[in-house]
Amino acid sequence: MRPYTASPVRQAGFTILEVLTAFVVFAVTLAALLQVFSGGLRDAQLADEYARAVMMAQSRLAAYSAAERLDEGATSGSEGPFAWTVSAVPYDERQENADADRSKDYNLRVRLLRLESKVSWQAADGRPRDVRLATLLLGVKP
Repeated sequence: MRPYTASPVRQAGFTILEVLTAFVVFAVTLAALLQVFSGGLRDAQLADEYARAVMMAQSRLAAYSAAERLDEGATSGSEGPFAWTVSAVPYDERQENADADRSKDYNLRVRLLRLESKVSWQAADGRPRDVRLATLLLGVKP
């Protein structure tokens, strides 16, 4: 007859507690990774919107500066989700520079126009966004 052993032979494998712990760790890691990826996609979409808005603003500045006669004023319009405005106002450095001599009048035949292009839109995250580009153009005095 075989002698009686007090402890049974332990079988190899995982306990239910170990399996549940592994699933919890996997779920937490997966949730964190999904959040990182969705944030990256959101940022990529916002970068694309900004790139499109900058291209539109540059296009509007180029179209306005290519005109034969540069007039003061503003124009606006929209393309898809983007609304744009282009404005031209006379530019005088003496208004921006506190050290400039205000008594001088240079009496030139040309004038400077400050041309600003603004593109605004409602971003995918629901916030209003805008891009502004400005340049100076040389024009003939009227």
